[in-house]
Amino acid sequence: MMADLGDNLLKWYEQVEKAAKLTPTQKAQVTGAGAKVFASALKKTTPVSSEHYKGGRSVAHMNELHGKKPRKTKHLRDSITYKPGFTSDGLFSGDTSVGFDDKYQAMVARFVNNGTAGMSRKEVKNMHFIEKAQNEAKSEVLKAEAEKYKEVMGL
Repeated sequence: MMADLGDNLLKWYEQVEKAAKLTPTQKAQVTGAGAKVFASALKKTTPVSSEHYKGGRSVAHMNELHGKKPRKTKHLRDSITYKPGFTSDGLFSGDTSVGFDDKYQAMVARFVNNGTAGMSRKEVKNMHFIEKAQNEAKSEVLKAEAEKYKEVMGL
């Protein structure tokens, strides 16, 4: 009886998979819609430091001693990015990765998200902001992808 149920479930899955086969371009539209919602949720949960990034004080990489202008960086919240249909490796597969502008921002985000030794209460409170965004946005991402899927498939 369990074998019959397993076989029927497998057949049903194969039928659904055939009916729902998307081209990478169609898949990019669907995953892009979800990425847009997730990026918005991630921006809301990403902690912001008290540093002024536009003003006179430099943030990170103090090069004034070496005769160079100090490097200005963006808040993590401002560096969240995605490109519909592209993975973090820059490959067009239809999957959409949401991440940060560059390796430096991604490294900082990882430290903030996962924590470091000797953290303050504020830093501990800000830990796991990526997971919080994933949990908060899960249903909205699925809803956005479902709506875009129906639009792409003409349903």
